[in-house]
Amino acid sequence: QLQGSAYGDAVWAFSLKGQLGPMWPPPAPQTVAGPTGPIVAGADAVKAGANNVEYSFAPARIRIKTGTTVTFTNVGDLPHSATSMDRGKWDTGVLVKGQSKAITFAQPGNYYYICLPHPWQYGQVIVE
Repeated sequence: QLQGSAYGDAVWAFSLKGQLGPMWPPPAPQTVAGPTGPIVAGADAVKAGANNVEYSFAPARIRIKTGTTVTFTNVGDLPHSATSMDRGKWDTGVLVKGQSKAITFAQPGNYYYICLPHPWQYGQVIVE
């Protein structure tokens, strides 16, 4: 008979009698796709929760010139952020409905970002 117990983010399994048989290795990690969809050139504004889709950025992908300031605005009902996936390079902080935060992109590069309260919500800024 096997007994199992959840503890934090781990599950412990043990046998009251005997030994466990061989176990299959865990599946290989799956890659996570980045943002898809059209790249909007020259956009200087991104909205979270737009178009009646709460967990989205619109546009999700933008291409701008170096030195452009992009304004991130929460138009949804839930709190959202736009937070760089590059270890705190930039962050709007959590914005409630109607709040905005402007971020200036001074260096060329590919900037991926997520919403901290909803990490499956992500976008991309391409700076040329």
